[in-house]
Parts: sequence; structure tokens; C-alpha cells
Amino acid sequence: MIDIETKQMMEFANNNPFARALDIEVTHMEQESGRAALEVTVTAKHLNPHGTLHGGVLSTMADIAMGVAVRTLGRVGVTVNLNMNFLAPGNLGEKIIAQGVVVHQGNTLLSTECTITREDHILAQATGLFFVIK
Repeated sequence: MIDIETKQMMEFANNNPFARALDIEVTHMEQESGRAALEVTVTAKHLNPHGTLHGGVLSTMADIAMGVAVRTLGRVGVTVNLNMNFLAPGNLGEKIIAQGVVVHQGNTLLSTECTITREDHILAQATGLFFVIK
């Protein structure tokens, strides 16, 4: 069962207009865990001209997953650096899952990582640096 504060955080995270436009949904976050997960099912609007999942969707998923992981710690951060490694393609109809985690907390900067998968295949890995604004 999800407590009220976690439910409110998930509603806030799922109210991101850009994520909604891409049908990205936050599926897991826990207060003080430094972890978050989200998913999307690949549709035609997510494809690049080659017919595979666009790297921009993967980058967006990583950014959101890591940003939400920061929020679970009661902090608000903005992305100052995002590095992506694209390892395998995603395809139409597949469910893609991004899992973000905070790996280091400083006073003003937080370091994060994200792994994006379909089933048991890694599609992309990311690292991010977030500047704390609250």
C-alpha cells in the first residue's frame, strides 16, 4: 500500500506535461529511497526514422527517472549534466522501464545513474548531475 505522501509525490511526478505527451508514467518511488522507476510502451510517436525507439525518448526517461529519484530524498534539483550511452534499440510495442538512483549526495550537487531496459536487455545507461534548488 502506498502512503499518502508517496501518492502525492507520484501524482506530482506524473503531472509533468512533457512526460504526459510521451505517455511516460512514474511507476515506483519511495520517500527517502533515492530511487524511482518509470515506464512507457513504445508507440509510433516514439519512433525515429529508422523505425526504432528514438534516443530522445530514452534521454527523457533517464532525466525524469533520475530527477524523481532526487525528489524522493526531499530535495528539488535541476539537471546540469546528462550523459547517455545507447546500447540497444527499442521496438514498437515493447514496454521500456527506466530505473533512476541517487548515488551521491552533496550539499548542492547530487550524482545519479539510470538503467533503461526492456525485459532483461539493457537499452541505455545514463549518469546525471543535479543542482539542488530546494
